[in-house]
Amino acid sequence: MEDNDMSRTIEAIMRHMAAPSTSASNSGNGTEKLEKEITVRKRHYVWSEAKFARAMIPFYSNVRVAYDGKEVDGKNVLDLMTLAPPKGTKVLVRAEGPDAAQAMHALEQLLHSQAW
Repeated sequence: MEDNDMSRTIEAIMRHMAAPSTSASNSGNGTEKLEKEITVRKRHYVWSEAKFARAMIPFYSNVRVAYDGKEVDGKNVLDLMTLAPPKGTKVLVRAEGPDAAQAMHALEQLLHSQAW
């Protein structure tokens, strides 16, 4: 797949946040669990899985993306491609780990960037 196709891969996963995040913290081990529901605003051949995965890879937290009863690794482009949510649908992004808040902040930055 060409880089141009890959750059559009997550383009629609979540252009825009649909609901506020929820969080739970486990102060015993310093991990945090955050969730955001995102509405897919545009649908191209492939949503911008590559951009999404690249944004999440630097974090230690486990990042999962769920749609239509399936949940996949948010750091794996091929896993993300299997979801293929249509325009207007909602996906749930879950981050759990020591830097979950930073991962969700990176997601927000990605959603608001001109790269989308």
